[in-house]
Amino acid sequence: MPLDIVVPDLLPAPDAPPAMRSVRLPNLERWLSRADLSVAETGGSHGWIAAEHGLGQAIPHAAICLAGEGVDTAGEWIRADPVHLRVDRDAVVLHDPAVLELTTGETASLVSSLREHFASDGLEWQAVSPERWYVRVPAGESPTTVPLERAFGRNVFGMLPRGRGRINWPSALTESQMTLSEHEVNAKRAPKPAANSVWFWGEGPRPANLERRYGIVHAVDPFSLGIARLSKAEAQPLPAGLEEIAPGNPTLLVVDSLTRWLRRGDALAWLVATVDLDGRWFDDLGSAIARHGTVRIILPGEDRTRVATLTSLSRWRWFRGRKAIAAHA
Repeated sequence: MPLDIVVPDLLPAPDAPPAMRSVRLPNLERWLSRADLSVAETGGSHGWIAAEHGLGQAIPHAAICLAGEGVDTAGEWIRADPVHLRVDRDAVVLHDPAVLELTTGETASLVSSLREHFASDGLEWQAVSPERWYVRVPAGESPTTVPLERAFGRNVFGMLPRGRGRINWPSALTESQMTLSEHEVNAKRAPKPAANSVWFWGEGPRPANLERRYGIVHAVDPFSLGIARLSKAEAQPLPAGLEEIAPGNPTLLVVDSLTRWLRRGDALAWLVATVDLDGRWFDDLGSAIARHGTVRIILPGEDRTRVATLTSLSRWRWFRGRKAIAAHA
């Protein structure tokens, strides 16, 4: 039965540092050169996984992630992840939660203040981890938002949440910034970046009916685990290597070891992680193809996703030239 391997944040963006754009991964390149290549018009790993399970473009990330975290997801939810906003000339640039490295104690104190401030609006705050904060929203009050992965590293003007009910979401964002900026936690964090805002995104209720696309999902990120649990697939941790994935079930493997380093802007750590990625997952890919019959390598980009399909015939295409990973972006 087929095996799908999703590798988020491997394809370097056009403005990535030269070292990232010139990275060479000999094992993966060999198999990409022999694969049947196609393009899916969905951006990001979550977008591709959601589409495979019958979800549209409006993906309720918060409710799905909470299912992956093992938390009750009744009602409408939204992510409210802590971020650092930095004024850069005439822009306000958003930095990912990964750069903050908040402690559990700092997180509890910050969220307690937000919970108290927004109690009269009916917003129920919950921090499952220092990087993942959630808010239960009153029925009909969920805003339209921009996903965090599209906002980080960019000017957030024009990306603010837009409400449809009584809650003024741009004002709620401003109030969260005032609450956090004046908080004693941030006063003590200097010279570390301040958690001076949240980013609202991923709104909506839990999907009622999710297609069962896979029998087994190997992942550590809460979104993929949530998809597994909501689709009645068996959620399992990452194996040590492909040889531990037994054939017989359609299987999804999500290898997101590069994501944290990309979000932190640490190009050197990202490059080191790609070497481990190539050796651990793609050195013995030929054996995995023999066991599973079909292996697909999914390389998500911001707006489109590259899908490389490999079968037993692929091993005979040794004459095809290899390309750097950036050439597939």
